[in-house]
Amino acid sequence: MTMGWAWLFLLLATYPWLLGADLASDALAPSSLVVFVTGACLVAPCRRLKRWQCVLFAACLGFLFEARRAVPDGALALTLVAVAIYLSSHRALLRTTPRMLQGAAAVNVGACLAWYAAAALAAPSSADGMAGHLFGQLLLAAVVGVLGFVPIALTQNAAMDRLGVPPAPETP
Repeated sequence: MTMGWAWLFLLLATYPWLLGADLASDALAPSSLVVFVTGACLVAPCRRLKRWQCVLFAACLGFLFEARRAVPDGALALTLVAVAIYLSSHRALLRTTPRMLQGAAAVNVGACLAWYAAAALAAPSSADGMAGHLFGQLLLAAVVGVLGFVPIALTQNAAMDRLGVPPAPETP
């Protein structure tokens, strides 16, 4: 029975990282930059959880981020669900550590871009001159995705080990 709820317990183990990123974003508020780790939190679970668990985990990650930001409902959550379906269907892409780091950076940047685009479309004012800010935000998302992935993945893997989730297969 615990295995079926592994995604929820994993979400609880991941939440301190999301909260820390949110607090760091509050500290960076004068610069209008957001410490975005939501995409990087998705990579390790997609390697080990079942597809339906990955989808629930990704949706909850997206909605947790959207709860504190001016984002149209479901924009980031549905993006993360699509990424979770793709990654859980192509686990071979995440077989090695360098590939997981690349995946963490790519997913984090892609999810950040989806969030930024959805927020810009929903904004009542014009977004003139925001291209430079977008580049800075995506660069920060890539750096945070790579640097934050290792401790986040270690926490998530430890939680999955305690929950009895089988290790990721090393062969296809």
